[in-house]
Order: sequence, then C-alpha cells, then structure tokens
Amino acid sequence: MSQQVSLRAVETFVAVARALSLTVAAGELGLTTSAVSRRISDLEQALGVDLFRRLNRRIELTAAGVRYLQAVGEAIDRIHAGSAAIGGGRARKVVRLSALADLASSWLMPRLARFHDERPDIEVELHALADLGDVAIGEAHAALRLGAGAWPGMVSERLLDIEVAPVCAPALRPKRAPVTAEALDRFTVLSMSPALGLWDEWFDAVGLGGYRPRRVQTFDSVQVLYAAAAAGMGLALGGSFLVERELEAGRLTTAFDAAPVRVTSGWHLVYRPRDRDWPPLRALGRALHDEPPAARLAQTV
Repeated sequence: MSQQVSLRAVETFVAVARALSLTVAAGELGLTTSAVSRRISDLEQALGVDLFRRLNRRIELTAAGVRYLQAVGEAIDRIHAGSAAIGGGRARKVVRLSALADLASSWLMPRLARFHDERPDIEVELHALADLGDVAIGEAHAALRLGAGAWPGMVSERLLDIEVAPVCAPALRPKRAPVTAEALDRFTVLSMSPALGLWDEWFDAVGLGGYRPRRVQTFDSVQVLYAAAAAGMGLALGGSFLVERELEAGRLTTAFDAAPVRVTSGWHLVYRPRDRDWPPLRALGRALHDEPPAARLAQTV
C-alpha cells in the first residue's frame, strides 16, 4: 500500500521543479532549504520514484519528475488562485521580471520606460542575468528566455523571432568571405554552454549541414562570448537584439558574405500557469507583444 502524499510536499515539489533551485523555492515558501529538501525526500519516498537528479551545483527533473509536474502543477495553481479569490486577490502591483542583461539593455529597457509612462500603477522590478542557459525563473513572476518555447510546467508566449550570423573581430574577416568549410576551419568556433543548436541551424541554412568545427570553445556568458570574439579569439554567432551594439561600435563585424538566418528559437515571455490571468502581468505582456514580429541582424563589412 503506497504512503499518503502530503499536499504541502506536493506544493513544495512544484515550487522546486519550477525554480530548479531548493534555495529559491525555500524563499518562496518561507522555509529553510533543509526543510524543503526533507519534504522532497519524503515525497520521493512516498511515491517510490526519484523526481530530481542531484548534480554538483544544480538539480534537474527526472522523466518521472516532468510527468509529475504536469500532473500536479495545474492543481496547485488552482488552489492558489481559489485562495487568492477568497482573500480578495493580489493587492500588489509589482512584477518581477528576469532577462538576459544584453537583451535588457538593448531591447527591453526602452519598452519598460514606455510601459512605465503608460501604466505608472505597475512597477516592473528587473533582474538582469548574464547566463543564457539559465532557464529557471526563480523568484521572478516572469522571464524573457531564448528557446523553442517548451519549458516543463511553464506557460510561454513567443515575443520575438531572431536571426543569427557569424561575427568576428574586424581584423579576422577575410577580404573575400564566401561561406565554405575551408573558411570555417580557419576559426575557433565560440559557442554558448549549453549550446542551443543555433550553430547547427546556421550550418544547415548555408548548405553545410553536418559540418563539425575543428576547434570549439564554450562560454556560459553572452557578454564574455562576444568579448572573446572582439578580442580575436574566434567566430561567434551574433543574434538579433544581442550583438547590434558591438557591430555599430565596430568591435565586431559579420564574418561572411551571407544573409542572416532566421532560426527556430526565439525570445519568449515565460511564467507560471497560476499567473496567466494576473492583470499586472497581462498588461506587461500586452506591452511587450506590441512589437514587429522580427528584427533583422544588420550586416557590416
């Protein structure tokens, strides 16, 4: 006979699964990290399965954890929504938004300034990130994330399509720059960790499907990635809304005579299902959606 599952343990699991952080979930729930860890262990014992993989400095959902989040996440959201409705709803109008620092400074800030003028009753508290691979939204109500739009247990709204093109230091750009495997072999390919498959999409689009770079160096920060490219360390993949300032300043240039490539990944507004109908977040979402569907990455020679 299976053990009884605690509703508090399920709520704790949902918080940890969405934040992918015991510490962040503990802050949300008003618990200690050790208490959160005990609840998760008790729940796993009651269910008879591992819900998380414990890695060195992070945790990941197991396949069973993904299925369980899909099964119980919406139920927990309904409980929170019903409690909020009985209690008069949310009175605060502060939206915590996390976004990559480069995207925040180049694309987001002008729109937040306009939103502030239009809705001074809603404060947007911005949390800037340096790591493109950080997909957990943590304590934020919503986040701007790059990807195909599938984040377990989360709602995602596609805001922006993006285009990519290889960029390098001006001194490294050949005078004649057609895209060939031989031309690529001259460079060290600089990539993000974890890689989002953008390089493979670009290789396919320019007729080099299956190409494998001779030398690859990975980074966990977009700022460091483009700084390395500007310093002449290799070839980086420049993306819309991220690299324009470096191109305009002349620190980087497009590396080849090829048009930018539209990729499947895009920028999404990501949030928890329970916040789907929260008026302040809906107002911010409408303001961020009020944009052209794509931006073209300018080429420089």
